[in-house]
Amino acid sequence: MSMIKTEDLTYVYGEGTPFRHVALDKVNIDIADGELIGLIGHTGSGKSTLIQHFNGLLRPTSGRVLIDGEDFSKDRAKLRAVRFKVGLVFQYPEYQLFEETVAKDIAYGPKNMGLSAEEIERRVQDSARLVGIDSDMLGRSPFDLSGGQKRRAAIAGVMAMEPKVLILDEPASGLDPRGREQIFGMIKRYHEERGGTVIIVSHSMEDIARYADRILVMNEGKVFCFGKPSEVFRRSGELEKIGLTVPQITRVIMRLREMGCDLPEDVYTVKYAEKLIAEKLSKA
Repeated sequence: MSMIKTEDLTYVYGEGTPFRHVALDKVNIDIADGELIGLIGHTGSGKSTLIQHFNGLLRPTSGRVLIDGEDFSKDRAKLRAVRFKVGLVFQYPEYQLFEETVAKDIAYGPKNMGLSAEEIERRVQDSARLVGIDSDMLGRSPFDLSGGQKRRAAIAGVMAMEPKVLILDEPASGLDPRGREQIFGMIKRYHEERGGTVIIVSHSMEDIARYADRILVMNEGKVFCFGKPSEVFRRSGELEKIGLTVPQITRVIMRLREMGCDLPEDVYTVKYAEKLIAEKLSKA
């Protein structure tokens, strides 16, 4: 069943002015309920414009966006409903923290949904657990937390609304390697437990390759390719030509292939590469 579907989605900035720019050009995609999607593209590829259509922040210039089978773009009265259904975590979400305590910040979204106090408390506790925030942190000011803890608290606030679709724009941006591991591990745990649709926007192929069920690559406002990681990384040479950096292990395999090694093109994890090379060495 489709959770998000676009039909010839087109969006133009500055229509009727000398600064007219086509940000999305007849985009057609279909994302199933429960998928974990990686959205990749260089700066200006259209990926941020695309996700802003998914929760009604932008309305199509032409074409349609269907969320759970329904087109919300022409009925502004339904925008509130779609924004509860599609949770969007912007880059550096910790800058949006403002409440006195972490618990109150996480509870802000559920309160706006008109839920009971008991249900709000359940969601706060459950979301805090998912992102690795201890119960003793909930009573502290969010401004007393470390950078990584603030990021997790802000993400928990969107998770607490229990959206059908969770979209995260560069969720690990600016974090050190340990912080990146924690954030992506948290997202994977959320996806496994909640079972909803998750879309991770990133410029890092390395991160996306490890977690996504399918990868959507945008280029110049169009869909460059959309498929399983093995299908996408089979086109690693083309990806580099449009300005994307493929995983380091993929570059190693590409170089080995250039040197005459008979290895497949769709290698994107160290574990898989290790297995292939070990098999080659054992035969040699």
